Amino acid sequence: MILNSSFLYRCILLLAILGNTGCRKEAGNKLPSLRETYRNTDKQPFGGFLAFNQFSRLFGDRYIEQIDDPFDDTWTRIKSYTADKKYSLYFLVARNFVVSYSDVNAFMDYVKAGNDLFISADYIDNRFLESINCSADRIKEISAEMKGDMHQTNVKMYLGKNFSAPSFGYYYYPFLNSLADYDSAFTTVLGVNEMNQPNFVVMFSGRGRIYLHVAPRIFGNYFLLTNDNYKYFEHVISWLRPDPKDIYWDEYYKSSGSAGRRKNSSQNNDNFSTLSVIRQHIQLLWAFWIAAAGMMLFIFFNVKRKQRVIPVMSPNLNTTVAFTETIGRLYLQKKDNRHIAEKMITYFYEHLRNHYFIGTVNVSEEFIKSLSGKSGVPKETTKELFSLITQILTQEKVDDPVLLRLNTGIENFIKHRPHG
Repeated sequence: MILNSSFLYRCILLLAILGNTGCRKEAGNKLPSLRETYRNTDKQPFGGFLAFNQFSRLFGDRYIEQIDDPFDDTWTRIKSYTADKKYSLYFLVARNFVVSYSDVNAFMDYVKAGNDLFISADYIDNRFLESINCSADRIKEISAEMKGDMHQTNVKMYLGKNFSAPSFGYYYYPFLNSLADYDSAFTTVLGVNEMNQPNFVVMFSGRGRIYLHVAPRIFGNYFLLTNDNYKYFEHVISWLRPDPKDIYWDEYYKSSGSAGRRKNSSQNNDNFSTLSVIRQHIQLLWAFWIAAAGMMLFIFFNVKRKQRVIPVMSPNLNTTVAFTETIGRLYLQKKDNRHIAEKMITYFYEHLRNHYFIGTVNVSEEFIKSLSGKSGVPKETTKELFSLITQILTQEKVDDPVLLRLNTGIENFIKHRPHG
C-alpha cells in the first residue's frame, strides 16, 4: 500500500489551520496536551486523527466500523459474519490495553476463526500475553520516562538481520519497549526499537494472525508529522493482509473509563485505576515512587524507634530449697517419717518426669537402664536408689536412718544431673 502524498499534504495543512485557529481563540501561549489518547478525532500531538485518516486512505476509503464496546460483546455480534471464511481485521491502538478474561477468550476465538487482530499498546495486559505465550519488557522505557530522559529516538523496519534498514524517529521519550519469550516457530519479527530489540511481531494462529506492536506513539500525530515518518506507518500497514471483508477500528480500549464500564471486570478496573493511569503522567509516576519510598522509610525508622521494650526476666526461684524447708518444718512438727518419705519420693518422681521425660509408673530393669543413660548416674547407684524407694513404699514405718539414706540418695542423684 502506498500513501498518497497529496493527502498527507492536505492533512498537514488541515492540522496547521486548526492549530492556528485554536491559538487565536486561546488567551496566552497554552501548551498542547501530551495525553496519549490515539482517538480518531483527537488532533493533539498524541491523538490518532492523522493515523485514522491515513489508515482509511490506505484501504481505499472503505467503510471502517468504529467499535465502542468491549470485544466479548462485539464478537458475539459479528461472529456470524465470519461464516463464509473471509477474514476481517480488528485494528486497536491504545496507551494501555487492559482486558477481562472474557475479552481474551473472545479475541482468541476471533483469531482462530481466521481473522486478523492488530494491537499496538505501551502496556498489554498479562492476561492477553499469557494466552499467546509471550511477554513484554517495559522496564527500560518506564525508567527513562521517570528520569525525564528525552532524546532523538527511532524505530526501524526489520529485514532479516539487516539492522541497517531505514530508521524513523523524533525527539521524545525513547522507544525501548520490546517483546520476548514468543514461539519463534510461529512468530516473525517485523520491527525493532532503537536497541534493535523486537517491538513489532506477527504471530500465526491457524488461519488467523495476531500483530503485536509496543510503540503506539508512532500512531500519534506528532510522530507522523515529523520528517517522512509516514513511511514507517506505511511499512506497518503493508504487513496486513489486503482486502479484508470487514474492518473494525477500536475506540473502546483507548479510554481509561472503559475498564469501569466493562462487565464482570472489577479486578480489571482495579488494575487499570492504579499504576496504569499514573503511568500516563510522568509527574504522577515520580510522585508515586517518592511517596512509596517515603512510606517505607517512615515504617522502617518508626518501627526501629518504637520497638517494644524487652522485659528483664527474673531468675528462677530455687524451689528445691523451699521444698526442703517445708519438709523440715513437717518433720519437726509431726515426726511422721513415712509421710515425709512419700512426699520426697513424689517430688523425686515429678523431677524425673520433668527433666528426663520418662514415666515412673513401672520401675523395671529397662526403666533403670534408660534413666541411668539419660541422667549420667551409674546404673548400680540408680538401682540402689530405686530399691530403697521400693522398700520404703512397702513399709508401714520409716525410721530416721532410712529417711536420711533416701534424702542423701535423692540429693546425690539430682546433683549429678548435668546442667543445660
